[in-house]
Amino acid sequence: MDDRPTGSKCPELEDQDCENDQLSINPQILLYLLLQLDPYKSVGPDEIHSRIPKELADAITKPLSDL
Repeated sequence: MDDRPTGSKCPELEDQDCENDQLSINPQILLYLLLQLDPYKSVGPDEIHSRIPKELADAITKPLSDL
């Protein structure tokens, strides 16, 4: 049984044209998404608390979108 959600939680990232398995990331959308992180959620499997990327959103948006 596949437990993955069928729809995207982020409609801004749907319908992106991907060439050669590359996803174009808009830094403004990435900044918006980082600022929407809930700092009161528990740590996920990556063991990075959501408060960290939210507080560093301005500094990490450009490097993350370049990746």
